[in-house]
Amino acid sequence: MIFVDADSCEKNAREFILNTAVKKNLKVIFAANKNIPFSFSNPLFKMEICSKEKNSADDFIVENSKPGDIVITRDLILAQRIFNKKISVMNDKGTVFNKENLEYFIEERMLSIQMKSLGVSTGGKWKNYSRKDFEKFKSVFSALLENSFS
Repeated sequence: MIFVDADSCEKNAREFILNTAVKKNLKVIFAANKNIPFSFSNPLFKMEICSKEKNSADDFIVENSKPGDIVITRDLILAQRIFNKKISVMNDKGTVFNKENLEYFIEERMLSIQMKSLGVSTGGKWKNYSRKDFEKFKSVFSALLENSFS
């Protein structure tokens, strides 16, 4: 099964996930605090609308995913929680998270938050989603699927 932290996943990445899932007959659950519309419907796809409570979509994904699944998120804390369950996790830019890069990204995020609290801008906003990002995502996601569901 594929779980997508839907409110942080780029539309073209979501569409690629859906198209790929249809071809491979895989279930996909999108989780968010609001409805994220699909371009087409299929019984393999589900939109799980979680409560407005902080991290409720993240908690849903953590509680329902299991080893062998794939989770797609930009949320580093969610990625770490998923990784600790020994579940494959990546973002929509094609980065597969592992122990080392998660530690680095989380430390970088914490430093950015500290700098911001001191009034220093670090330019840490998520950069625009480029065609190169999407191409990398497609390639890495496809390879991850082959390794996980072959």
